[in-house]
Amino acid sequence: MKNIHTPLKFFGFFLIFITIISSCSVNTESYELSSPTLELKAVGPLFEGSNTATATWEFSLKEILPELEDESLLHRVEITAIEVISKPGLDFPKVGKMVMEMKSAYTSMTRIGLLETNMQKEKTYKLQIAGKQEELTTAFKDERITFVGDFDMLEEDFYDDVVFDLKVTFNVEIKK
Repeated sequence: MKNIHTPLKFFGFFLIFITIISSCSVNTESYELSSPTLELKAVGPLFEGSNTATATWEFSLKEILPELEDESLLHRVEITAIEVISKPGLDFPKVGKMVMEMKSAYTSMTRIGLLETNMQKEKTYKLQIAGKQEELTTAFKDERITFVGDFDMLEEDFYDDVVFDLKVTFNVEIKK
């Protein structure tokens, strides 16, 4: 005779497992949100090698996410796109790769993107997004994020400012 209890035990464990998994998941709504076009600026004179440009975005969570009733309901924030454009109409030196990082009051400096090609004047570049994105939710709660672009100057000194337009797109999840 076949033991009927073995399949029933397996089915029971399976139901318990599904119940535990479903009770741990958080019900969220996703929103795509973009920063305004920010001025990412390196103040001249700049010299061959590594140079740094910065831009700061200050915002109110209530204004950019009116659906967010309380900041504790902010579940997860991820960057989905970073666009950098050299400012039209300005002189532009030979610029190599760029590493983009971000920082807020209560987070450490975090790498968020990379551009591995040389940049040309008045062209739009989409950076590769970092696979590991840490502390973005905390940074959003700070309501002030500083973006830092480290870029390489190639072969020349440049005595003016180097200015880029920067736009960052986020996926924001809010608990229901």
